[in-house]
Amino acid sequence: MSNILAKTAILLSLISIHFLNYATGEVTDTVSVTASRTSTNLMSSGTSFSVLDRQAIVNSNANSLVDLLRTVPGLQVNQQGSRGAIAQVRMRGAEANQILVLINGIEANDPAQGSEFNFAHLTTEQIQRVEVVRGPQSALWGSDALAGVISISTIPSGEQTSSLTARVEAGSFATTNSNIAWQHMGDTKVNASISHLDTDGTNIARNGSEKDGYENTSLNFSASRQITTNVNLSGSLRYVDSSSSFDDIPFSTGLPADADNTTESEQIYGQISLRLNSFEGRYQQRFSISRTDTDNETDTGTAINAIVRGTRDQIQYQGDILRDAHTLSIIAEYEEEVFEQRGEVFFFGDPNKNIDIDSVGIALEYRYAGDKWNLSASARQDNNSDFDNANSYRLTASWQSPIEALSLFGSVGQANKNPTFSERFGTFDTFQGNPDLVPEESQAWELGFRHIALNGNLLTSIAYFDATLENEINGFVFDSNTFAFTAQNIDGESKRQGFEAEIDWNISDQFSLRGSYTYTDSIAENAVGKEIDEIRRPRHIAALVGNYALQKTNINMSISYSGEQDDTFFPPFPLPQEQVTLDSFVLVNVAVNHQLSEKITLTGRIDNLLDEDYEEVFGFTPPGIGAYAGVRLTW
Repeated sequence: MSNILAKTAILLSLISIHFLNYATGEVTDTVSVTASRTSTNLMSSGTSFSVLDRQAIVNSNANSLVDLLRTVPGLQVNQQGSRGAIAQVRMRGAEANQILVLINGIEANDPAQGSEFNFAHLTTEQIQRVEVVRGPQSALWGSDALAGVISISTIPSGEQTSSLTARVEAGSFATTNSNIAWQHMGDTKVNASISHLDTDGTNIARNGSEKDGYENTSLNFSASRQITTNVNLSGSLRYVDSSSSFDDIPFSTGLPADADNTTESEQIYGQISLRLNSFEGRYQQRFSISRTDTDNETDTGTAINAIVRGTRDQIQYQGDILRDAHTLSIIAEYEEEVFEQRGEVFFFGDPNKNIDIDSVGIALEYRYAGDKWNLSASARQDNNSDFDNANSYRLTASWQSPIEALSLFGSVGQANKNPTFSERFGTFDTFQGNPDLVPEESQAWELGFRHIALNGNLLTSIAYFDATLENEINGFVFDSNTFAFTAQNIDGESKRQGFEAEIDWNISDQFSLRGSYTYTDSIAENAVGKEIDEIRRPRHIAALVGNYALQKTNINMSISYSGEQDDTFFPPFPLPQEQVTLDSFVLVNVAVNHQLSEKITLTGRIDNLLDEDYEEVFGFTPPGIGAYAGVRLTW
C-alpha cells in the first residue's frame, strides 16, 4: 500500500511546483515579503518561494509546523522521535544551519545550538503565515541564509476584525492541546495569544518501554499604532517554555536506550520597529531593534546540569527609494552574539566559557519592475570581529513571455555561512572546537518557469537548481592525537543539484489539489577524496495535498513521501563509523473540520493513518498512528 501511494504521489506531482496560496488559489496575487527586501509577487519574482497562509494551517488541523513543512518542495524534515524531539529542516540538500529562520522578522536561529533553529518547539496555533524562499539569500539577509529563508509570522494581517478565539484538543499518547487568542483591530492593533501542549509521548528508542514526553507553553504578543499618516510604531514579543524527555546513547551500543534525560528550554524573541514614509511614499525608512534569547538546560544525571545560553542583539536600518519602476534599498545592520556554556569539568577539558562576536553588515538591493522584465541586483559585505569577512551577491530576473500567463525566471548568487560557536570552541563531550575555521561559501543558480491556466485555477512550474559549496565544515573529524572529534574546513567542493516540480489546481469551488516533487543530488568528498552522498538528504521527496470544502465541512488529506537516505552510525569503540541506509516511507494525515454554528467548529485529525514504521534519524523511532479531536470557539 505504501509503495502504491508513493508512486501515485510522485506521478501526480512530476508536473508541478509553487502551490503558494493554499486557501484561495489566487496564485497571481501571492506576495512575498522575504524574497526581496521589498514585497514582490509570484509571477515577477526571479527566485523560488512558497507561502502557507492561515487558512491552510486551519484546514490541516496540524499542531506542529513540522507536519506542514513536509509538503513544501525542497524541504526535508528529520526528527529524532516523537513530539518535542529535535527536528531539523534541510533545504535543497544544504545543512540545517544553512537556513535562516525569521519569526516576525527576528533572526531566530539559536546561537547556543549550532546556529540551527529547532522546529520541534514551533506549534501552529499562533502562526498566521509561513514563507519559504529557496536559493542563496545572504546578499539580502546575511549569514545563515546560505540555502534559503523560512519566515514565520504570528501577526495577523489584511482585513481582520476584533475577535476572541479558543481551541481545545485531546487525543492519542495522552495529548492535550489548548489555545486562546485575542485580537483587537482599532486605531491601535493588538494581538495576544497563549497555547499549551502536553503529551506523554512514545518510546523513541528501538527497544525499551519508557515514554519520552513533552510540554510546551507559548505566548505571543504584538501591537502596532499608526501615530501619524506617515509614522507607524510596532512591536512583537514571543516566549516559549518547553520541557523535552529524551533517551541516552550508550557507548556500548551506539543506539538510543531508555534514560531519564530532560531538556528545559526557554526562547524569547522581541522587536520594536519604527516605520517612516516621506515624499508621498517615495522614500520609506525602517528602524528596528531586536533580540533573540535562548536558554537550554539538560539533565542527564550528572552532578552539574549542562547549560547553553545564547543571545543575539541586532540593530537594523532599511531605507527604500521608490521611483516609478525602480526601487533602491539600503540596509545597515549591527549584530552582537553572546554564547555561554556551563557544565561539569572532566577528562576532556573545562566546558565553562563565555564568548561573544559582533559584525556589521552593509547591503544594497536594486529592483526594476517593467512590463515584461523584472530584475534585481543585491550585494552585501559582513565585517566580522573574529574571523574572515564575507561578501555575497544575488542577481535575479523574470520575463513575461508573449505566451499568455507564462513567465521564465532565474537567479544566481554567492552566499556564506559563518562557523558556529560550538564548531569553533567545542561542547561538553569529546568534541573539541577549531578556532581557525573560515566561513562556508556557496555559488548557486536556478532556472525555471511558471504557467497559469484554466482562468487562473491551475498553476504549474518547474525549477532546476545547482549549488557548489566550498570550505564546508565537517563537524565529525576524528583527531588521533587527542582521541576527540573536531571540526575542519574540507578541501574540495560539495555539490547540490536537482529540480523541483509543483502544481496548484483549483479543480472546482469545493475541491483543490496540490502536489510537489523534488529530486536532490547532494554529494561531498570524504577524507580520502571519494565522493559520497551527504547524510539525511533523500534524492526523492514528494507530497500530495487534497482539500474538499463543503458548506459546513472541510476535509483535508496530505500524503508525503521521503525516499531512501543515508545516515551515520557510530558503533562501539574501536569500530569505525558506518554509513547506513534508512528506508523510504509514506505519511498520510487526514483532517476534518465541521462547523456546528457560526461560533462553534468541531475538529478531528488522524496522523500517520497507515501506521507507518520508519526512521528519519538512525535508531530513533517516531510515533505510530494517532487520533485527535477538539472544538474551536470564536466570538
